[in-house]
Amino acid sequence: MPNPEQSQFLEACQASLKDGTFKRVVLSRKTSEAGGGKYRASFDLVVGGKKRFVDFSDTIVSEPQRSALDVDALLAQMEQAPIFPFQSAVLFTESHDFHYAENRKGHPRVYRAKASMKGVSQDHNRAKNYVLNAKRPYLKGLGVTSDKGEVIKKQYGKFRQIANFVEIIDRDIGDHVAGSDGPISMLDLGCGKGYLTFAAYDYLRSRAKTEPRATGIDIKKNVIDLCNSLSDRLGFDGLTFQNDRIEQDKPVDLDILIALHACDTATDDALALGLRSNMQFFFCAPCCQAQIAAQILAKGTDSGSDFDLISQFPLMRRREADVVTDVARALLLQSFGYAVKFLEFTPLEHTLKNVMLAGRRDDSVDRDKALAEYRQLKKAVGFEVHALEENTRDLRG
Repeated sequence: MPNPEQSQFLEACQASLKDGTFKRVVLSRKTSEAGGGKYRASFDLVVGGKKRFVDFSDTIVSEPQRSALDVDALLAQMEQAPIFPFQSAVLFTESHDFHYAENRKGHPRVYRAKASMKGVSQDHNRAKNYVLNAKRPYLKGLGVTSDKGEVIKKQYGKFRQIANFVEIIDRDIGDHVAGSDGPISMLDLGCGKGYLTFAAYDYLRSRAKTEPRATGIDIKKNVIDLCNSLSDRLGFDGLTFQNDRIEQDKPVDLDILIALHACDTATDDALALGLRSNMQFFFCAPCCQAQIAAQILAKGTDSGSDFDLISQFPLMRRREADVVTDVARALLLQSFGYAVKFLEFTPLEHTLKNVMLAGRRDDSVDRDKALAEYRQLKKAVGFEVHALEENTRDLRG
């Protein structure tokens, strides 16, 4: 039987489905799988003329399943295994988000939050810039899809991450790729197994006028060997992988920089290399905040700064450092003439590490204003050293 808070959450789902404000619901719970597995399920409303459908997907099925909307049947499914008993859930509606969460002791609570899908179209006929084809050969080579070109059920989250990334770059660099007469150069620093390197290269290759030149760099030799072998098998002549470290003081020919979750200050090393290489576009999922966090900890909670009110709580201090680190990076990049934005890279139900910092060269950016705001942030928070600032002092002239 649902506990009172679960019942309240389900009632909110029912109400939004009946009044037409329902957008999406995501529910999850821990499983008994080795290593602490997690089961997730989602229901997305899809509107087609006068009809309404629901797309259901979870960590078991390999492809979303569409069915006509039946409110009672949908609610009954939420109250049955494998979804129930869910331990966390988010209901997205036109007017607000509604959360159900259990703490480490299993104590539940529900709360409302600002609507994150307000105004989002759910018309199944709406135009999409790019939809990743699951039958692309590199996906099979990386173990994301089967021999039949179907997404393997345990890899569905990875497939959605790759698809989301390709849609982001399509939106941001699609016109540049289509209009470029020369070969486009791309560098992926900290590429890991190369999921996104292959995806970005495949996207460029399918749309550019000439063969792109792309390089993935990582310190793990085994994955580099795997990626080079796959690239050779696929005939990706312009894609190579190198077993190396980021050398931020050695500029290269570069149009597009990718640096996703490079640890410690490697994100700043990557961005510094991009700046020295006069990159045109960058896509960065930044990590980590340790450098700023240590400085916030060292200054204590009686420095006289308004941020002391946040720093007195250890967990919030880490989150403060996370936000400050990334905003500082954005301001520094603006000070070098880049238009910068923050994006949701991976949906929150998959990971909390879902922030992407993306940008492009833009001569209209007010560099002096951005640099002044960065210095204002340093003073307000009380940190002295930021790796990206240190790595680019020589570029200030």
